[in-house]
This record gives sequence, C-alpha cells and structure tokens, in this order.
Amino acid sequence: MQTLTPHQLQHIDQFLLEHYRLYYMDIRAEVVDHIAADIEKELHNAKRYDEAFVLVIAKWDELLKPASFFFRGIPKFIAQQWNKERLRRGAKACFFGALTTLGIGSFFYRFIDLDADIVWGLGTLLALYISIGIFYIFNRSLMKDIPLYTATGAFLRVEFKRLGWVQSIFVMLPLLTQMKFIASGDWFFYFYIFIGLVMLFYMIHWRIDYKKEKIYQIKWQLL
Repeated sequence: MQTLTPHQLQHIDQFLLEHYRLYYMDIRAEVVDHIAADIEKELHNAKRYDEAFVLVIAKWDELLKPASFFFRGIPKFIAQQWNKERLRRGAKACFFGALTTLGIGSFFYRFIDLDADIVWGLGTLLALYISIGIFYIFNRSLMKDIPLYTATGAFLRVEFKRLGWVQSIFVMLPLLTQMKFIASGDWFFYFYIFIGLVMLFYMIHWRIDYKKEKIYQIKWQLL
C-alpha cells in the first residue's frame, strides 16, 4: 500500500490546525494518523492525493467538530472515547464505594453499636476525611506540573477542579445535618462513607493518570 510522504503528512497536520483549531499536539497527532490511514486506502484505489484528501476530510468533518458540555472543545470522536472511559471509571468507583461501605456496615453491625459507641463512627469518618484531604493536597501540588500543550493534561486540570467541588459538598454535608437541613442517622453515616470512598477512588486514579501524562510529556517535548 502506498504511504504518504512527510510533506503530505505536514499538509494534513497544518490543515487540522488551521481549519479545526486542533491546537493540542497529542490529539492532532492521533487524528493525523487516522486520516492518513484513510487517505492511503483511497490512494490504493487509484485516487490522487488531492482527491483522496477531499473525500476523507468530508467523511471526518462531523467527527472533528468540537464537542460541548464536559469535553468542550475536544473533537467529537475523541470526546466519545473519553466519555466511555469516564463512564467505566464511574461504574468502578461506585462499585468500589458500595462494596467497601457494605463491608464497613457489616463490621459495625456485627461488632459495634453505633448508637452506644459513636466514637467508632466518628473515627471512621475522620480517617476517611483525612485520607481524602491528604490526596487532595498532594494532587494539587502535582497539578502545577501538568503540561497544558496536551489535551489530556488540560483536561486533568479541569477534572481536578471538579473534584474540588465534590470535596466541598463532602465537607458541607455534616454542617447541613447540624443545621437540621438534612436528617442524620445510620443512613447518613453510610451514605457519607460511600461518597467519601467514591471520591477517594477518583483521587487515586487522578494521580495515576498524572503519572502517565508525565511520561507522555517527555514524548511531546521531543517532537
């Protein structure tokens, strides 16, 4: 199969930059690979490069338009991939939170009476809150080093801020119970643990994603 020349690849790259404003190097490189592969298939069918280019861009036009909402500004086909990944992570986080909460609830139900010994319950909540706080502080210090010239790096910064909003809710819930806006009780204790565990799951994975992005940062700096 005929392969594209470096000049043709540069033409595709420049076109994506100018017409679709794909400023992020990692996304543009991925799109160039996809489009180049499709153009090479057309060349194999006896098309000229300029004809193949027009056909392939027309096919990709809708997918290259920027998405809205959560992944605003990211090409739609990339946003679709990220949405699926985030949905899978959300399911895993909820499963982890529910399973761990059930385990904690079973322990308290069998061995400890929360009404008689509230110290155990408060200690559990305090340990969870401290763990989340530590991860938040450590992750915040790492956030400053995330490269903004990659789409993943920019998104991780946005995701970290959203985690901060969730943490604010986590802090506010006990205050709302004290102000009688929300009724407290065993259900609230386990619901609060569930939220905290889900948030802890996200904090840990955010840190893992950062470590991966730090490796890619070296790659993009060499380009």
